Amino acid sequence: MTKNFIIGIVDDDPGKVTQIMTRLIQGIEGAAPEKRQKYSQYKFKPIEIEIIEDLNAMVDNIINERLNCLLVDYKLSSYKSVDYSGVELAKALDGAIYDFPIFVLTSYDDDLFTNEIYNAYQVFDFDRYLNEEPERIELHFKIIEQILKTAKQKEQWEEELKRLLPCAGTSEDIDSRILEIDAKLEKSIDGGSALPEGVRKDLSSNKISELLNRIDEILERE
Repeated sequence: MTKNFIIGIVDDDPGKVTQIMTRLIQGIEGAAPEKRQKYSQYKFKPIEIEIIEDLNAMVDNIINERLNCLLVDYKLSSYKSVDYSGVELAKALDGAIYDFPIFVLTSYDDDLFTNEIYNAYQVFDFDRYLNEEPERIELHFKIIEQILKTAKQKEQWEEELKRLLPCAGTSEDIDSRILEIDAKLEKSIDGGSALPEGVRKDLSSNKISELLNRIDEILERE
């Protein structure tokens, strides 16, 4: 059964957006047979994300799109008037959503690593991605693997919550663990809905039902 992953693209050059979409639609075409057999059911559905001048508003818009992954250009100011880079956007999104798959495409490797601190695993050369099949395939494998890893982590938290919920209120340790999982689960789905840390710490066992209702709402939104 085919599984479509929604991949957001943030780039201020419309021509490059079209090129990236074309490559994403190619998926893992050209990969080794064993890799194609393992990942052939996963397809990419690319969509362009409009660039907004305000970084926080941009993060909110990306969250609202319910993407599975984001590809962002390092330089976002060639055609648009924005004062943040693709790496700054990626870091802001990292802070808002737990373990969200993000990859940065750049034609300025030296500039990026001279001026930014970012995970090299998540940075790909734009020209090589467009023109070299192995580079395209490698990035697409990483996209799939990171999406699956994130989904598996959510499932593990949800299963643990199901086991713990019937015991809510019976001990501080159990309630503390429920709160901890809730924090991670909420932030992995919608960082904006997570309880503030101060409020979370103030929740006592007799208020745990309030939190459980919030958890149910979060899971229903997935």
